Amino acid sequence: MKNFDFKKLLPHGVAVIVFLIVALIYCKPALEGKVLQQSDITNFKGAIQNSVEYAKTHDGKYPLWTNGIFSGMPTFQIGGINGNYIGAYVSTILTLGLPKPMQFFFLACICFYILCITLRLNPYAAIAAALAFAYSTYNPVIVSVGHDTKMLSIAFMPALLAGILLIYEKKYLLGALLTALFTSTMISQNHLQIVYYLFLTIGVMTIYFIIKWIKEGNWKHLILASATTIISVGVGVLSNAESLISTFEYQKETIRGGSSLLTDTSSTAKAKVKDGLDKDYAFSYSMQMTEPLVMVAAKLYGGSSDKAEIDQEKSKGIEALSSLPKELQQQLPMQFYWGGMTYPGEVGTSGPPYVGAIICMLAMLSFFFADNKHRWWIIAAIALTTMMSWGHFFTAFNDILFNYLPFYNKFRAPSMILVIPNLLLVLSAALMLHKIISIENKPQLLPSLYKGLISVGVLFLFLFFLYFTASFMSGADAGVMQQVRDANQPQLLDYVNSFYDGLKADRQSLMMGSILRSFGFMAVAFGLIFLYIKNNFNPIILAAGIGILAMIDVFSINSKYLNSENYLENENKDVVFTTTPKDEEILKDKTDFRVFNVAGSFSENRTAYFYKSVGGYHPAKLRIYQDLIERQLSKQQFNEPVLNMLNTKYIVQSNGNGVQAYQKLDGALGACWLIKNIVFVKDADAEMKALDNFNAKDTCFVLESYKTSIPKMPVSDSTASIKLVKNDNDIIDYNFTGATNQFAVFSEIYYKAGWKAFIDDKEAPIVKTNYVLRGLYVPAGAHKIQFRFEPQGYVLGKKIGTFALLAIFAFLILFIISFFIKKKQD
Repeated sequence: MKNFDFKKLLPHGVAVIVFLIVALIYCKPALEGKVLQQSDITNFKGAIQNSVEYAKTHDGKYPLWTNGIFSGMPTFQIGGINGNYIGAYVSTILTLGLPKPMQFFFLACICFYILCITLRLNPYAAIAAALAFAYSTYNPVIVSVGHDTKMLSIAFMPALLAGILLIYEKKYLLGALLTALFTSTMISQNHLQIVYYLFLTIGVMTIYFIIKWIKEGNWKHLILASATTIISVGVGVLSNAESLISTFEYQKETIRGGSSLLTDTSSTAKAKVKDGLDKDYAFSYSMQMTEPLVMVAAKLYGGSSDKAEIDQEKSKGIEALSSLPKELQQQLPMQFYWGGMTYPGEVGTSGPPYVGAIICMLAMLSFFFADNKHRWWIIAAIALTTMMSWGHFFTAFNDILFNYLPFYNKFRAPSMILVIPNLLLVLSAALMLHKIISIENKPQLLPSLYKGLISVGVLFLFLFFLYFTASFMSGADAGVMQQVRDANQPQLLDYVNSFYDGLKADRQSLMMGSILRSFGFMAVAFGLIFLYIKNNFNPIILAAGIGILAMIDVFSINSKYLNSENYLENENKDVVFTTTPKDEEILKDKTDFRVFNVAGSFSENRTAYFYKSVGGYHPAKLRIYQDLIERQLSKQQFNEPVLNMLNTKYIVQSNGNGVQAYQKLDGALGACWLIKNIVFVKDADAEMKALDNFNAKDTCFVLESYKTSIPKMPVSDSTASIKLVKNDNDIIDYNFTGATNQFAVFSEIYYKAGWKAFIDDKEAPIVKTNYVLRGLYVPAGAHKIQFRFEPQGYVLGKKIGTFALLAIFAFLILFIISFFIKKKQD
């Protein structure tokens, strides 16, 4: 330690200070006590509130089952179920406990800086690149809408990549520690789609290195690196076994992995795939083939679909719209964005995934240097993920991946995969900036730089070609125009044509302005590089100059999507959960019931904040419940028997600002009831069809396959009764008395992977009833009935996760011992 040069730490200290200062400036309202207004976080708060209330009386422990949304469902993908404490500790340490959203950007800077230092890049080049990665436009966009777990997962990507690269560079022990640690931490953020994309990229990189090692005859390193990577990644993955195995078990029963039992497609419901998402749904939010070029020119496709990208007084589209009849103004979609994500049935984007013109230029220049050992795998990964982002616009390729690439059909929104080109373009830019700074004979750079510059010129020629050949109309726009033509109303057609002429003029302006803007930034940055090569001034000045230019570039775009207007005063953050007088009236009812919000339908969780909700919002709801929504709960006229069996006591009109009106239903059947007749049906289609019209109080429908679970048919007994004693989410108690055998129906959602029923502590088979509910044969007598939610995946995962966490600590201890032994030897 006596010989340790503390000056080596100076650049790293500068890096932390710079990252902190930029985060503080950009997120200044957070320092004033303000909080972000995020729509997805509002939905999350509603979804998790039932679990929060449970935790208050259970020593802070969250339940495994929520009663809040969709009449009940597992909480594995909602929150609170994760035994991996390492992830929380690592996040807290690396973010310095900063408030949101500062912590997101600071963390992304730190993790990318770790990657750059792992690659031995110049620290000042690393600082500029880290800032570019953290503040690329996609990140502020997703933060603004509340995709917090996605942002955290993106932030950890470069740190995990650094761990893998250390192993490949023969730093086995340190690489294993970082790989296990950051695999564990990244997965614990619970955004598996980003994890999946990163591991797909690591797979491409690994294939490249394996080929390289085989060519070199480096078999020993190939075996050691492969074994170390597999073990360390495996340990990191298994440390999250509690949530992963639970999720894996759960997804088989959801719209993301479970197939519908229904085969009849005569209704409006679509036929479902056997495994994974419906392909049309999975490929929603696909990008047009040229649309990924928004990484170079932000407003190439208009920017966002929900922002005024042009000032109102300058917009030709708004001017044309204002001249139309008022009733028509409300029907026409005023969207500046016209890319693939406004395909019919899709709603657009909150902003472009703009990487930055200067970053893209540096990345393109880097591909022309032969000593860039990372260029080929980076180019391959960018090409692969870009083609994947095209989704249904390139079915010849993406259908193959959807059908054969493991787990790929569990995810939707192909556009999200552009987080990978974002990461790799910034990494390539960092390699290029390091090359420029570190090379001694700088004029040697010029031939390769000129070749790279030619490729940049070709890119701009293509952008101009795109401008002069584009239609400036989205798929949704084309659909509107077709409807107007079919209406055969000339005056209406003239109105709509004039509107789209104005809107297209706006889109043309945005596109050309974006191209010229990017060209200008690239020209200034290249000029600075050229001056540096010719005049050989201080490299820190070059790094700072490029970094500042890159920040000006992206911040001037980012300010449109995340700015002071996105913040609320802290006291107003939960204003959406303020009760109205109508809420207060319903909340006076202390009985057990559910609420059906017909205004919010199935896309809001405000209702679940206060009540047990029939609806809700979650992207991985149970398959059987989705079937019920599509076939019974989405009808224009309420199916009262179905609402009654779901114990729906109130139908409310709530527009997000609280219940404005409600209707009380007298037929709600309560938590449980005894039925007179069991009707056995041959298949799921017959079972669902039977729910169209029936007396839910007296009759239930059961598949013939469950006959063995009902040894005797119920016998009428006017004195028989069953009542709820306590519903404690994971444990539900009932009392039953009856002189004859009975069949009880419980207004609880059937989920076979975890729920067990006990009659006087003796397990009894649960019968799937009325397609989505639980039923139970109960013999005569007085009995205590209990349902317990004990998913085996969760129990097994908890044990495996504990051992994996211990293995990570073992890696850490071994590294510390090795470090001190090496120091002693030195």
